[in-house]
Amino acid sequence: MKSLRVQPLGVINQYNLLYSYTSKKINFTQKINHYNNNNNNNNNNNNNNNNNNNNNKILSSSSFLFNNNINKINNNNIIILNSLLERNYSSSIVNLLSDLKEKILDKVENFEDKKKIDFDFGLNKGNLNYYLEKVSTPKKSLPPPPPIADQKPYSFEIHGTTFNDPYNWLRNIEDPKVIKYIENENKYKDKFTKSYISPLSRKLRSVFKRVFIDHPEEDEIINGYKMIIKNKNLFRQRVSDGYTQLLLSDGEKIAGYEINLRDIIVFRFSRDNSFFSFVTEVDSSENRVCIIKKISDPGAPVVDVIKNCSSIEWGKNNELFYVEHDLVFHRSHKIFKKSIKNNIKLNEEEVNQSELMIYEENPAYYLDIYVPKDGEYIFYLSNCKISTLIYYNKLQDDPSEPITSKSHKIMLSRVDNLEYYAEHNGDEFYIFANANKGDLNIYKVKDTIENGKFSDLELFIPSEAQSMIKDVDMYKDYLVLNDLHKFQPRIRIISKNPDTNRFDKTLEKIITFPHKVIELSMGINGGYENNDYFFLSYCTPTQNLIRTKISLKDGTISILGESIERGPLTINPDAFETDILWVPSKSDPSIKIPLSICYNKKAVKFDGQTPCVLHGYGSYGTIYSLLYNVEDLLLMNAGFIVARAHVRGGSELGRTWYNDGKLLNKKNTFSDYIDCVEYLFENKYTSPNYLIGRGSSAGGLLMCNVALNYPHYFSGIISQVPFSDVLTSMLDESLPLTIHEYGEWGNPDLDKQVFNYIKEYDPYILLDDPKIQSSLKSLPNLYITCSTSDYRVPFWQPLKWVAKLRNKLKSLTHGDNDNSPLILLGIDDDSGHFGPNDRNSLTKKWSFDLSFIFYSIKKSTNKK
Repeated sequence: MKSLRVQPLGVINQYNLLYSYTSKKINFTQKINHYNNNNNNNNNNNNNNNNNNNNNKILSSSSFLFNNNINKINNNNIIILNSLLERNYSSSIVNLLSDLKEKILDKVENFEDKKKIDFDFGLNKGNLNYYLEKVSTPKKSLPPPPPIADQKPYSFEIHGTTFNDPYNWLRNIEDPKVIKYIENENKYKDKFTKSYISPLSRKLRSVFKRVFIDHPEEDEIINGYKMIIKNKNLFRQRVSDGYTQLLLSDGEKIAGYEINLRDIIVFRFSRDNSFFSFVTEVDSSENRVCIIKKISDPGAPVVDVIKNCSSIEWGKNNELFYVEHDLVFHRSHKIFKKSIKNNIKLNEEEVNQSELMIYEENPAYYLDIYVPKDGEYIFYLSNCKISTLIYYNKLQDDPSEPITSKSHKIMLSRVDNLEYYAEHNGDEFYIFANANKGDLNIYKVKDTIENGKFSDLELFIPSEAQSMIKDVDMYKDYLVLNDLHKFQPRIRIISKNPDTNRFDKTLEKIITFPHKVIELSMGINGGYENNDYFFLSYCTPTQNLIRTKISLKDGTISILGESIERGPLTINPDAFETDILWVPSKSDPSIKIPLSICYNKKAVKFDGQTPCVLHGYGSYGTIYSLLYNVEDLLLMNAGFIVARAHVRGGSELGRTWYNDGKLLNKKNTFSDYIDCVEYLFENKYTSPNYLIGRGSSAGGLLMCNVALNYPHYFSGIISQVPFSDVLTSMLDESLPLTIHEYGEWGNPDLDKQVFNYIKEYDPYILLDDPKIQSSLKSLPNLYITCSTSDYRVPFWQPLKWVAKLRNKLKSLTHGDNDNSPLILLGIDDDSGHFGPNDRNSLTKKWSFDLSFIFYSIKKSTNKK
């Protein structure tokens, strides 16, 4: 299971755009980004001519101030702008002056307004009214009526049932009417922003822009070198003498691509240290390329560029193995080998040809590659949702015995319900397998096995109930496991018995941590022969990153450093309470659902009137911890509770927890989340007027479902790129991920039981349910996002759901906008599934999201 190897620091460092470049780690393989909301100015039509004349003068003078005198700007200019902003100008002028002020603050390093923002924000930490006063709620009606999509006849029949889908036409992004409808949805959202939340959004953006996080310097030494980032340049420094080489510069242009250090997801050096290669994302649609550079002075010349590349590994003789990614179906389907030579220059294809190693024809299978820590083998993985097949090749020292397309062997024959991952040590393969959909057991077998059976394996370490192995590091004499046991992270170090020279499970040290809510992430930890210590980082909801090293011999933990946050969100972690609550399932009290929670101790009165954001996901076996999060940090500063419901469908309590929330058990995900909601109500943590639900992708599906079934439980819901049209998607094999996803959701085309089950929770289908329709007027405020560059959840899924929802509401309210819930849809064309990757867009996104949250709380509680 390759996922065992990909527990990246990116999970901890998810807001790396805020970090100082002098100390940022770049080996992130995962990131959680956010969505851009573009706010356009809109003139206030109620101004008289005199005001317009004055406005035009200010527009002219302000533009001159910024465009022609930016180098002369000082604190006096900020003071002038502040005084202008206090006058009674039209909204268009206030918006322009505010934008101008933001531009100036971005340009000037030392200005008094920064201190004012920090001081002002610091005085009001924990004061909810400070934020609520900056949003306005409609006295009578919402903005002009929302856009209503046309209905066009379209139907399909399956399993004897006819479905009418009059919004199917919205799938065609080439249709000018679709583009126009998208524009109208965005305009509606922008009008709401300017009318009700713009002042708070600007304020929050100014706060986020002042947040910077400095990480401790890297201490890891890999093959005698340290990696250093300084002044937006990546260097490699030899530890023995301090000799330093420039490898890469942030923003460097290579073959037409602008390379940003934050977008690098894989980084590898050749065995002889002549070359290095990396895979980087080059656009929001997750298009990736591999760059190969020669290590030399001066600089590092480019040797090759491989397009559509998702993963890389080096052999022993400067041969690069890489995985090709199909851009049509977004499937990693081919593995190639390419020999890299010192005399090759970029584009010399005649001497730099690639050789196909393996091609996976089955559209349900995805390929990947990795080299175990001892460097003796290369593994080709063919994965799907229910099975794994590993091909292995012995890496030869002799270049006259190259690996070919015929030389690989199969480790274990593929069988359904057997997923596994392998390491190598000595003369054995260690196999981490979840046979029969169970939790991971660790097995071992001689490395001569070929087309083996599961019965050929010798059980080494059996799984523990409610446990999940997240990451593995195997050294010559030590096996290190990063796992969850009853939702508590721990490290297990297993040593070899010196008498047998074999790993001995009785020689195990278990390392636990005192924090109740914590996420562990093991470092790169290069060096198979290492027998001293390994590096590990961890974070909590109130501490961003703490770097440690842990002794392999006795498990002693040494703190190496921790992140230092600068700016207005700096907090004292001791002032916050973090805990894991165990929520009894209403359907089966023997089942306890973990609920992570964090809040300022002084803010929560347990009177049901504390605002709360409850995150949820629960799919694909993904473990989402309650991590350090800039948005959540601001909310907790404002007196919010921030919580995450670890519902079934994730793997927080092992493989069974995952299996109980997928396929024909999917509705457990929704009921678990609602059980957590009701637990918070019953124990006076919060109440419906103060609760915000939040989820993304499959978590967005969760949000859409609970919004329709339990509208009275929420003040507002944010559903980002929601998988809101499940049935239609799972019936369409032309979509990139449908066939691969059958193991998660089922195949409704072939299985009528799956078909009927999906209908019962699909948010798009639920809108036709009379019971659901009867409560639509009670919906909480909804904010939905999508992107036309997202191939995982196509833009038309949220678009269709909102269009259908708006039409149902229009029928119920007879077009009375005053009695309709607020529904906002934000659609962009460049953020993809995970959002934009630039700081400016992120701060815009964060500030809008939180402003929507504060607006929802104010509207629900009728606070003036």
